[in-house]
Amino acid sequence: MKRYREWGVKHWHDVTCENLAEHLGALYANHSLILFGEDDTDVPSTISQPSFVLWMLDRLQLEPGHRVFELGAGSGWNAAMIGELVGARGEVHSLEIIPEIARAAAQTVAELEFENVHIIEGDGSDGYAAAAPYDRVVFTAGTYDLPHPFYDQLNDGGLLLIVIKTEGGGDNLFLLRKCGDHFESLESTPCGFVQVRGKREAAHLEPRVIEQTIMEWPELKTRELNRRPFWWGAKGRLGFEWATAGIRSFLGITEPLYRSFKTEKLKSADFEYQYFGLWDAGRHSLVLAADDQLVTYGEPSAGRHLLDRIRQWTELGMPSASSFNLKVFPIGVDVTAGKNQWLVKRSESQFLWSL
Repeated sequence: MKRYREWGVKHWHDVTCENLAEHLGALYANHSLILFGEDDTDVPSTISQPSFVLWMLDRLQLEPGHRVFELGAGSGWNAAMIGELVGARGEVHSLEIIPEIARAAAQTVAELEFENVHIIEGDGSDGYAAAAPYDRVVFTAGTYDLPHPFYDQLNDGGLLLIVIKTEGGGDNLFLLRKCGDHFESLESTPCGFVQVRGKREAAHLEPRVIEQTIMEWPELKTRELNRRPFWWGAKGRLGFEWATAGIRSFLGITEPLYRSFKTEKLKSADFEYQYFGLWDAGRHSLVLAADDQLVTYGEPSAGRHLLDRIRQWTELGMPSASSFNLKVFPIGVDVTAGKNQWLVKRSESQFLWSL
């Protein structure tokens, strides 16, 4: 660790041998630290919460002699721990896309004399074919898609620990097993990770200001049809994002009309508030869920459809994305969704979500 800062604090701390003792409390605390990025709304590299990282390592079921690929080296400490667990007969290849972070991690690993850990500068979403195949693959950044190289670079029966992002619905960590030509989930849990950078970064995942998303908004907002109270287990803006995480991630998987929005950031505000809705462009109908209300604009169909979806979500047990079983197939494979299944096709993979 050479340099870090804490969330919400713009000041960077430079760590040296001389001042190490005064930083130990922050470095060993059970919370994440920022390694790169000046704005808390756009952080490309962190050290994740230590207890959660250890939990992730336990999920990987690492054994001596395993060959492991890691997307996102960060400080290099996770790769070093994996290197310790797989032993001298094992190997770890960790790719980091940010050059200065990659150089610092490689230097740290070399100073600690981990000869079986290799930090490589590059886009980890391509994997690393030169050292494949692997017994284990772990993503330490969230991805919207499963890149096609990992179907070839992971051994059959191997484990892939991956953070999957859904539009407006947060992140979910899935432990997948390679089963022939596809992957099947074993465990899953909600989480929060930075997004992958490079060629597979998905800019559309982040909530956007409604004026930038729906061009008809200036006219629609003059045609308000209905406004009704609607609470999600909390009251007011501060609890809205957490209280709606389950329904947002459910809609992000099951509902093509789903959209996520944010308020415009003002100088007097610390952050943008998030909200969501359904936008049916063909029927010119919009419903927004925000500020403890459901508000319908234009035509009524979107409002009725959202209420139907909420009833369905309740009847299914109010699942979030991490409640689903998941199978992931290459995009060219013929897959059909059955009852309580939703097939979501992305650029390189198709995700079969099941309840």
